[in-house]
Amino acid sequence: MALIGVSLVLLTFFLFLLGQLCMGSLVVRKLYLEFESFPEHFLISVSVGIILTEIAMALAQLTQHVRAGSFIVLLLSCLPAWAEVPNLWRKWKRFVQGAVPFSKAERFVLWIIGTALLLQLLASLAPLTGSDALHYHFATEQLILEQGFHPIFFLTHSFLCGQGHLLILLGLGLGREALAMSFLFLGGALAALSVACLAARWVPRLYAMGFALLFLLTPLVFWQISSSGSPDIWMAAFAGAAVLTISAARENANSRHALLAGFLAGGVAGAKYTGCLIAAALALAFLAEYRSAFKGLLFTLAALISGIWPFARNLIWTGDPVFPMLLSRLFPERVNPYAMKALLADTGAASSHSLLQAIPFLLFSAGRSGTSLGFWEFCGPIVFALAPLAFLACRNTREWRVRTFVWLFAGLEIFLASGLTRFLLPLLPIAFSCIAAGVYNARQKGWGHIHGLATVSVLFACLLGAGGLVLYTTPAILATIGLEDREHYLREKAPDYQVAEVVNQTLGSRAIAGKTLVFFRHVYYLRVPYIDGDPAASWQVNPAIVKTAEDWRVFLHDQNIAHVVRAGSYPTPIAAALEELEKEGHLVPYARREVEDFQGMRIAGRREVVPIDIFRVVLGD
Repeated sequence: MALIGVSLVLLTFFLFLLGQLCMGSLVVRKLYLEFESFPEHFLISVSVGIILTEIAMALAQLTQHVRAGSFIVLLLSCLPAWAEVPNLWRKWKRFVQGAVPFSKAERFVLWIIGTALLLQLLASLAPLTGSDALHYHFATEQLILEQGFHPIFFLTHSFLCGQGHLLILLGLGLGREALAMSFLFLGGALAALSVACLAARWVPRLYAMGFALLFLLTPLVFWQISSSGSPDIWMAAFAGAAVLTISAARENANSRHALLAGFLAGGVAGAKYTGCLIAAALALAFLAEYRSAFKGLLFTLAALISGIWPFARNLIWTGDPVFPMLLSRLFPERVNPYAMKALLADTGAASSHSLLQAIPFLLFSAGRSGTSLGFWEFCGPIVFALAPLAFLACRNTREWRVRTFVWLFAGLEIFLASGLTRFLLPLLPIAFSCIAAGVYNARQKGWGHIHGLATVSVLFACLLGAGGLVLYTTPAILATIGLEDREHYLREKAPDYQVAEVVNQTLGSRAIAGKTLVFFRHVYYLRVPYIDGDPAASWQVNPAIVKTAEDWRVFLHDQNIAHVVRAGSYPTPIAAALEELEKEGHLVPYARREVEDFQGMRIAGRREVVPIDIFRVVLGD
C-alpha cells in the first residue's frame, strides 16, 4: 500500500511539473525571449510557472474554498500543456542534436546526480518530521485548510509564511502531505540545475555538473530538500533564474527582459523577509547594467505583481507588511515585547554586529554569533577555501559583475539583518558557479598543483556529503517505501509527536467542548482545536497583559479554552499565575501520562521522559 501511495504522489508530481514547465514556457515564448540552452529555458520556465501557481493559490485562499481551489489551480496549470508540449519537444531535440556527446566521466557524474536526487525525493515523501515544519511551515497551512484564511495570532511565525508556503497549502489541499513535500523537493532540484546553468556559461560541462552535484551533497541543501519541510530552497532556484535572465541580453536588455527578471526577483522577495534583500540586490544589479529608469520601473512593477502577496496579507491583517518587525514604530501599543524578543533571537536579528565576521560569513563559513554551526546551517568549506581562485578568475564582464554584486551585496545585507548562515542558501548557487569558474581558470593558467588540490577538495567534499546523505536519508526512505511503520517512525523522529498522540487520544471526543491551550512547540499532528500558550511563540499570550490568575481566567473564558495541556512545565513568565489557577481549582487534573521525547536539538539524539498533564478548565460564573 505504501508503494501504491508513493506511485500516486509521483504521478501527480510529474503532472504538476509538466504543467509548471508548459505554463512558464508559454509566458517566455509570448515575451519573445530565447535562452542559450534548453536547461536554462527549463529552469526559467518552471520558475515562472511556480510563481504563477503561488499567485493563483494566494487568490484561492481568499475564496475560503482551499481544497476546491487547489484542484482548480492544478487543472488550470496543466491546460497550456496541449499547446506547449510540441514547442518544448522541438527545443529539446535541437538541444540534443547540437550537444557534444557525454564522456564517461560526465555520464558517471550524471548517474550520481540522478541517484542523489532519487534518494532525496524518496526521503522527502516520508512522514513529516522537520522541527520548524511541525511548528509553523506545515502547521499554519493545515490550520488555513481546516479553519479558513484568517490571521493566526497564537502562532507568531505564521506571519512569516511567504509565497513558497502556498505550495505546501496546494499539496495539503490536494490531500497529501507527501505531495507538498515533493513540491519543495522540486525547488531543490531546480536550484541544483541553476548551479549547472550558471557554471556552464563559463566552464566545461563536467565542471558544471560536478558543482551541481556538490550543491546537492551539501548538508544544508540536502536537509532542506529532503526533510526540513521548509520552502526556502525555492529562493535559490528563483535567484539563479533571475541572475541568468539579467545576464542573458548580450548588448542591452529590452523591456521584456526587465519584466521577466523582475517577476523572478519578486518570487524571491515573496518567499521570505530576507528575500527582499536579495531582490533589492537583483534590482540594483539590473539598474547598474542597463541604466534605464523605464526598464527599472518595469522590473519593479513585475516584482510587485509576483511577490507582494504575503506583505499585502500582513498589511491588511496587522497594519505592518512585515509583521511584527515594524510594529514597534507603527503601532507600539500593540507590541508583545516577550514574543518580539524571542522572534528576533530566533531569526538572528537580535545578535550583535561585528564587521570582522562579515568576510567569513559571505564565504558561507560562520554565523555572526561566532558559535559553531549546526547541521542545519552547514554549507561546507569549499566556498571559503576556494574563494581566492574565484576572485582571481573574476573579469569585468556583465555576468561576473551581476553575480559577484548579487552574492556580496545581498550577503552583506543578510549579515547586517540577521547573520544566520542558512539565510545565505539562495546565494549558494551563484557562489558555486563563481568557484567553478575559479577552479577551471586555475587549469587554464597552468596552475597544475593548485588545480589538482582544488579538484581533490571538491571530490572529497562530495564524498563526505554522499556519506552524510545516505546516513541521513536511509530511515526516511525506509518509512517512505513501507519497510518501517509510519507510527514507529514518527515516534522516533518527530519531536512532540508522542505528546500530540496523548492529546488526540485523550481529548479527541471532547474537542467540541472548546479549544485546548497547549504548551509544546510542534503542533502539526494535533487533531483538536488548539491555541499555543507559549508566550515565546504566541502573539496573543503577552506576559505583560496576562500576568495574574484573574487575567488568565478572563483569557481562558474569552478564548473558549476547555482544556490545558502542560508538557513538562509551564513557560517561566506565566508559570506562577497558571499554578495559582491549579491551586484555586480552576484547572482540574483530567489526565496524566508520560512519554519519551527529544531533549534539546533533535539531531543530538538525546531523549528524556516528559510528563504530560491535561487539565479541565472550570471557571464558574
